[in-house]
Parts: sequence; C-alpha cells; structure tokens
Amino acid sequence: MPAETIVSELMKILQSVLVDAQGSDLSEKEKRAVEFGRRAAALAMEQMLRAEEDEPTKIPCECGGQAYGKDKRSRIQVTLAGTHCIVGRRYYCESCGAWSQPRNEKLGIGAGNYSVGVVALTSEVAAGFPFSACEEFLARRFGFDLCYKQVQRIAERAGGLLAEREKAEAKLAVAPECAVISSESPDVITISADGLMVHSNGSWQEMKVGTTLSEYGRSSVATMSRCEGFGDLLYLEALRRGVGKAKIVVFVADGAVWIWNLVAKHFPEAIEIVDWYHAVGHLWEIANSWYGEGTAKGRNWVKRNKARLMEDGVERVISSIQQWNPVTEEQETVKRENLSYFTANANRMLYATFKLNGFNIGSGSVESACKQYGQGRLKQAGMRWKSEGIEAVAHLRSALLNHRTQNILEVAKIAA
Repeated sequence: MPAETIVSELMKILQSVLVDAQGSDLSEKEKRAVEFGRRAAALAMEQMLRAEEDEPTKIPCECGGQAYGKDKRSRIQVTLAGTHCIVGRRYYCESCGAWSQPRNEKLGIGAGNYSVGVVALTSEVAAGFPFSACEEFLARRFGFDLCYKQVQRIAERAGGLLAEREKAEAKLAVAPECAVISSESPDVITISADGLMVHSNGSWQEMKVGTTLSEYGRSSVATMSRCEGFGDLLYLEALRRGVGKAKIVVFVADGAVWIWNLVAKHFPEAIEIVDWYHAVGHLWEIANSWYGEGTAKGRNWVKRNKARLMEDGVERVISSIQQWNPVTEEQETVKRENLSYFTANANRMLYATFKLNGFNIGSGSVESACKQYGQGRLKQAGMRWKSEGIEAVAHLRSALLNHRTQNILEVAKIAA
C-alpha cells in the first residue's frame, strides 16, 4: 500500500474518531484517542509486514548449495500492535536435506504465537499481579485476548529462563577469577537474609529472601533454592550493588545458624548484627515462661534486660537468665535454648557500639521484602503453587523490584 494511501486511511479513522467523540467528556475523548492509537499501530504493523512478503524462489544454503522455495506457511502472531498473520516461504536444500524459513528467523519469530514485546509485557505485569488480574488488565489496556492460563504459561516460561540465567551467573560469580563490575561504591552496604513460608507442591515450604541496602538504594532476591544456591544469588546481588568497593559491610539477621554460615562463606569481612527486634523477642519468650504472660514481673524483667542489651551488656543478660531455676521441662528447654542463643550471638549484640557507628540494628529491609514477595504476590487468597512457578514469578518480581526489567525483555526473546 503506497504511503499516500496509508495516510488517507489513517485520516479516515481519525475523522471517524473525531466525529464519535464530539461533545464527550475528557475521559471519553481519551478512550477514543487510545483506540485510534491502537488502530494506527495495527495498520502500520500490517503494512510493514506486507512490504516484506516477496521472497526469492531460491536462496544460498549454509552448506554451500542452493535451497529452493517449496511452499508458504502462515503464522498468527499476537503483537503489541495487534494480531497479524505472517506468511513466509519454506526452503529446502537437496544437497543437505535442510529446511529453513528465513523470514521467520529474520523477524525473530519463535515457536509460540506471541511477540517478544507481548511476552515481556505479560511477564512484567504477572510479576506484580495475580494471573487472573493480569488477564483483565491486559485486555482492558492493550486489547489482548489472553486467558489467565495463557498469562501463567507465558510468565512462567520467561521467569523460568530468567531464574536459570541468574543461577548460572551466580555460580560463575563465586569463582575466584570472576569479576562482576558495579558502578556503585557505597560507604556502608547492609545485607540481610530471612525466610518466609509459601504453599508449594501441596505443603508449606520456606522461600529464602535477601536484601542489600546502601545510599544507592535497596535491591532484593528470593528463591526456593537451598542455602547454598540462595547464598550464591545473594552474593551476586551484593556484587552488583558494589560490595567489593564498600568501605564497610554489615550483615543484619535474626540469628539463624544457616545465615551466619552463609555470611562466613560469602561475606567474611562483614560486621555481624543480630536484629534488635528478634533479640527482644527472645527476652519476651523467657519472661513469659519464667513469670507468666502479661505479668508485671515479666514486663519489668524485659525492660531491665532491654536496657542492658542496648548498653552492650549482653553478658549481664546471660547472667540474669542463668539465675532462673525452671520447675518444668518446658521451662528447662526455654532456658537452655535462649542461653545458647544469647551466648552464641554475644558479639553480634553490641547495640550501643553499632548505633554509635551508624549501623542498622534492625532487619526491617528484608522483613519488608518478604512481604513484597509473600503477601504482595505469592500468598494471596486461594493461591497454590508448584515450586517451578514460584521460582519463575519470584525472579520476575526481583527484576521488577530491582528496576531491571531489561532482563525480562532479554529472556522474552528466548521465550517467545
């Protein structure tokens, strides 16, 4: 279609829109304008595709022979500019017996019926909203005719590829000769890790979440992988955020042994801090068992020992616990476990010193991230997941939260 004809067709559509919108309010005019934009984009896409339909009857084959056109095949492609039928010639080389469809390869058409742009957009939206909500949103805003199951398949395919890529890069990042380049040089970088329970494969299982926080902002990672795999992913993210250039590295966590093992492996130079609120929670556990829940004596004991903790007096807290003479087996267990907790983490509870140096003593960053992955996406009403689906959506959500949607576009080129 000549350019003049295309312009004429667009002007007809525009004139129709102007007539229909006459006298309407701003909202209706906006709606009409968007509709015109979609129709214009669809027309432009149609003409761009049609302009390249003519193909030669024979082409050079990679083997050095000639490949001859045998027939034409059509493919339906859902694009950001409408749904289109793309026709391409198939070629056959008698020398090597290979079939090829060079037009599909040139256009970057994959095995599916969705363009790279559609796959990337759908995956990005699915990182933030339930699949059923994505279906409605994509239909209303972009005119896509996708059911929620198609949204799920697209997102999990792209997210799965993104997860594989991130894990492969994380494995390389821990190699001594590997250098991940970062443009950030933080004065202090604070790293945290925690876990949350998600419903996977018919039971509740732990997802591990980690965050980095510095003057450059916050980023997060989440995975269903075990400690080693999670540690590699968190280390990769820390490298990206400049941990290698940081003047001071701080690691704040709840005191779980697996976390400190991870720190020893990947961040041996880090200043280790037990999250203040978890430490205080252990004080309340002791007080409730020792004096009874809601008692004045229990409250007073916690108040005294909170003050001691905040004054670098963890040894005095330990001494106070040692003075307890439990009378039940349950109390014995509470005393034993908490003595072990405070003794093992004594050097991580120098809160006065930490605050004097301006370090975070709370793990609110990772607690917030757990909510963004859990309640924000994976633990909404009625959701039941397979572990592969959780992993895929978690990595898509990480890319979204960390402002790296370009990563989604890159894997969409493979997933399409």
